[in-house]
Amino acid sequence: MTYLLKIAFCSVLALPLSAAAVNSTTLPDLGVNAFSSLSPEKEKLIGDMMLKQTRAQLPMVSDPLLDEYLHTLGQALVAKAEGVRFPFTFSWVNSPEINAFAMLGGNIVSNTGTLAVADSESEFASVMSHEIVHVTQRHIARAVEAKSQNAPLTMASLLGSILLTIANPEAGMAGLMATQGIAAQTAINFTRSNEQEADRIGIQLLAKGGYDPYAMPEFFNKLSEKTRFSNTQLAFLYTHPLSQARISDSRVRAEQFERKFVPDSSDFALAKARIWARYQLKGKEALAYFQKKVATPGGNTKANQYGLALTLFDNGDVKAAEQILLKLRAHDDKNLFYIDAMTDVYIQTKQTDKALQMLEQEYLLRPNNQVITLNYANAAMAAKSERLALHLLKNLLYFKPDTYLAYEMLIDAYKSLNDMAKYFEARADLYYQLAIYPKAIDDINESLNRLAETDKLESRRLEAKKKQWQAEFARLKQLN
Repeated sequence: MTYLLKIAFCSVLALPLSAAAVNSTTLPDLGVNAFSSLSPEKEKLIGDMMLKQTRAQLPMVSDPLLDEYLHTLGQALVAKAEGVRFPFTFSWVNSPEINAFAMLGGNIVSNTGTLAVADSESEFASVMSHEIVHVTQRHIARAVEAKSQNAPLTMASLLGSILLTIANPEAGMAGLMATQGIAAQTAINFTRSNEQEADRIGIQLLAKGGYDPYAMPEFFNKLSEKTRFSNTQLAFLYTHPLSQARISDSRVRAEQFERKFVPDSSDFALAKARIWARYQLKGKEALAYFQKKVATPGGNTKANQYGLALTLFDNGDVKAAEQILLKLRAHDDKNLFYIDAMTDVYIQTKQTDKALQMLEQEYLLRPNNQVITLNYANAAMAAKSERLALHLLKNLLYFKPDTYLAYEMLIDAYKSLNDMAKYFEARADLYYQLAIYPKAIDDINESLNRLAETDKLESRRLEAKKKQWQAEFARLKQLN
């Protein structure tokens, strides 16, 4: 779906709240120095805070199809991992750079560019398995504990260094070490030790998960080749130092397993095509890329046809996109990638009745699937059926409260209905999910101001929500 997040967020002081704490009016006691001793509960709480803050400040991707793919792959690996202490989450950053990183509390983020350059699903899975092991082996938690004992450590300083590392890896790593007063050589040695362990256990996890364990050394070798004759370093290599010895060691580890052919899933190929069409390239450049792909011998695959359909649509040739999608759906009418793109075509060509009919049937089969629900709500909005859209979105948020596009669509639906009290509350809920407490509280006050004097019960509900948020914000600011 082409619905995009339109609210710009920026916050330096606002601190996020963990998913576990959302349903509670009290927060666990973090202690005077929250970082000096990280229990699993405390690590998850702080990790979720940092993830929400990161989502508010980095160009995160709110793409239900890519989210579903990454979540499915990541959770399948986590299910085979040892030492899992809490639920994992997987997110995307919109960046062509090859990079991925793990945060406290099982929160793993990948750049879209990482999947774009992966030649196989096993290669991409090798990056995810490596990051999962960083969490299960408590590499990040132990590093944070060690740093907090050498110098005062606040959420702002730690988060600031992490964000800088992502945006400018060389400056970020220097800033992180300077902020914590840690000697550079000590930090590098500690990192190398953890990287080797993450490689070793990550290769085992790859094999357990049904992927090719040889994919990890092959991906490492590819990264090494990319920088051999270059003066610039890949972002991934700043945070994951890569030596020839490490590549050789990972190859020896992989050779402990029998080599076998592991085919890529169709979703991998479609997700990769989507990233190239919508994130790596733009406009005419993306169209030329897929036209060449399809025309190349052996390149007329379903994934490349799908990518071509997306780029045709984005460049205004909606009818040509529709013809390709109709042929693809004729062989696989339940495919979420095709359903999503077909919804956009139907809406663009004013065939909302066809979109609603298609999505109603799919919704009955998969009522909690975010791709189906968000597209169904989008089609309902296009058909001026705001009440239907509200019903769908509220049900989805009950099961998946961090679906940011759902909040944006709620905001638009309430505005269309001129229900300004609900409009401001929905916007406040979105700010709250992104941990931008001051704006969330301001919008709750706006919602209260829009209520009629007779809405006593609704007023009490909003006042209780505001007080809870104010208490949480005050408590979380103590970490700074």
